[in-house]
Parts: sequence; structure tokens; C-alpha cells
Amino acid sequence: MIEKQYHFSASIGLARLASTLVRISNKHLSKVVVEYKGITVELDYTLESIMDVMSLDIRPGDLFHIRAVGIDEVQALQLIEDQFGKMNL
Repeated sequence: MIEKQYHFSASIGLARLASTLVRISNKHLSKVVVEYKGITVELDYTLESIMDVMSLDIRPGDLFHIRAVGIDEVQALQLIEDQFGKMNL
């Protein structure tokens, strides 16, 4: 298991964050989970997964965690990290 913590930036918007995370999680075998205020959402490539992330109602400046568990967990989190860098998160 590997986990990282992030600050949410208002500049990207919650819908963009959710769709980016779901798209990236679909490219890996590992289970990717977003956690915010004790609530976890497992990401899969569905509209429901995007809505679940949005329902977390992460606010600008808040911290949230992303956890990956599985055979390619390092690559999954690295791709998320790279994408967040491009989005200035």
C-alpha cells in the first residue's frame, strides 16, 4: 500500500479532479481510493465513481488522501502525481 496527501486547489475544480482520478485509476490493476474526512471512495471507471468523489465536497485548501494497493501501486500514484503537477494541484 502506498498513500499520499494532497491539498485541493480551487483552480482545477472538483469535477476535473474527480474525472482525472477515475481516468487514471482505470489504467492500473491496483485499487485506488480517495479518502477525505474519514470517508473513502474506491475509484473505478464509472460515472458513479466520479459522482462519489464529487460528493466528498472537498473544499479549496483542504487535505485529502489517495491510496493505491496492488501490483502497480507505485506506477498508479506516480501517474496521479505527474498529472497533478501538470494541473498545478
